[in-house]
Amino acid sequence: MQATTSFFTMAGYQKLLGWSNVLLTLSVLILITTVLICYPFEQWFSMQQLIAGHLSMIGSATLMKISYVGRCVAQYGLQQEVR
Repeated sequence: MQATTSFFTMAGYQKLLGWSNVLLTLSVLILITTVLICYPFEQWFSMQQLIAGHLSMIGSATLMKISYVGRCVAQYGLQQEVR
């Protein structure tokens, strides 16, 4: 019987964890910025900017979810506590 090998090595999981953390931080900052633009400060922006803000809000929320899943996969691969 052939032994299965992991797709990632420990170095690969470390790299994935680093990138996931960076993307998670950026996506949260972008999400907070777009929420501020689209809701409390909407009177300062044009309709086109508000539309772009709402689209960016959807994109940053999606990126946040994907990067969190990447972080969980990396932590699991490194045998760390996944939270």
